[in-house]
Amino acid sequence: MNTFNKISAVFLILTGLAFMSGCVKGDFDTPPVVVPKVDFSANTTISQLLAMYTGGVVNIDSNVIVKGLVVANDESGNFYKQIIIEDDSSGLQIQIDKKDLYTTYKLGQRVYVKCDGLALGEYGGNLQLGYNVGGVISRIPAAQLETHLFLDSLPGLVPDPKPVTIPTLSTTKLNMLVKFDSLHFTEPGLTFANTNATTNRNLSDQLGNIIILRTSNYATFQSSLMPTGIGSVTGVLSIFNSDWQLFIRDLNDLQGFDQ
Repeated sequence: MNTFNKISAVFLILTGLAFMSGCVKGDFDTPPVVVPKVDFSANTTISQLLAMYTGGVVNIDSNVIVKGLVVANDESGNFYKQIIIEDDSSGLQIQIDKKDLYTTYKLGQRVYVKCDGLALGEYGGNLQLGYNVGGVISRIPAAQLETHLFLDSLPGLVPDPKPVTIPTLSTTKLNMLVKFDSLHFTEPGLTFANTNATTNRNLSDQLGNIIILRTSNYATFQSSLMPTGIGSVTGVLSIFNSDWQLFIRDLNDLQGFDQ
């Protein structure tokens, strides 16, 4: 090969590499960040919304709009087809007929809820926002989400849990993120849940007061062993009839235990 042909070959190779480099760069360009923004305001607090409940299933047929920050979702599997939001006044459990909600409703995400067309109902004394299906409170259909739930801004900080003690629990803290100090598991070493059913385990304070820790058998930490020692427990407060219940989001909600 003469000198001219060698130079031509090198030129073609370098040109091809430059072209390929340009293509690769284009394939990996960072997509623009889309920040969601609503163009309306909330006109009702969550506690005011809950005060509309009078029993049975209550349809909401007025322009009621609430907002709150997501404090729990279905990422760990311990909350099924629901998210929990709260504002400064109260917490709200929203039932949604869709899985993998955590991919959209991340912790700390601000959510506005247009409640017109939704309904309030209760299960075991715990109020829920959902859909009225034949006089029964049910989940909001996935096809209706864009009508009722709206994201605003990017996810931020999750509100600090409210410090509580077992003897002083009240319904004003239902569906809010709360924190108990100086608790211990009454049966350390057992799994958090059995493999075939949602399971109740007991947490006790130093005076023997008990609250139920309720864990789904589909939770990612179902097979983990409950630790020994004394520590703090954060979770979403719930109730079933006269029994107080606590749902943790994952094992990071346990702090200070021996394991």
